[in-house]
Amino acid sequence: MIITPARPIDVEIIMSWRRERVAWLAERGEEQWSIPLPRSAVASTVSAGQTWMVWDGDDPVATITLTAYVDVDNLWKPDRDPEALWHPEDDPADALYAAKMMIPLRYAGENLGGEMLDWAGGRACEAGLTWLRLDAWTTNSQLHDYYRRQRFRHVRTVESRVSGACFQRPAQPYTGSRLKTESP
Repeated sequence: MIITPARPIDVEIIMSWRRERVAWLAERGEEQWSIPLPRSAVASTVSAGQTWMVWDGDDPVATITLTAYVDVDNLWKPDRDPEALWHPEDDPADALYAAKMMIPLRYAGENLGGEMLDWAGGRACEAGLTWLRLDAWTTNSQLHDYYRRQRFRHVRTVESRVSGACFQRPAQPYTGSRLKTESP
């Protein structure tokens, strides 16, 4: 499998996976992702080179978005914003942030999510960052358990946020062989 930056043409694939997963979660009584994700938000991360696609030959099989914190306006102030997921003492700039990881249902159960997280941790390590971080839907305890099984540690939950469960694990070199990074 190869992992490559997503292209504008991939936005529709990602949006269809999102709709599929929202329906699947709703069937299980989960409200995760019940807030619509605008197509423009996905297109923006694709255009910024932050969204990646996993391909098995010609078949798209997964996506993940990786972002880094950029403090252009010195926004981290000593008096903590109660809505902030990551606090000044967390050193937000010392992490890569994984988000919007999606795998179509037909590829579920193959540990592709775990492999993508390992790959993302490798990207963080290559960038000289200490942490791979993510936030999860606050009420989805099954997802929290999944991240713990993926060696993430729960840091805090910001109850006022729908996606306020904060997790992190140390960045480390990617040693897997399943994903090969390719440039477009």
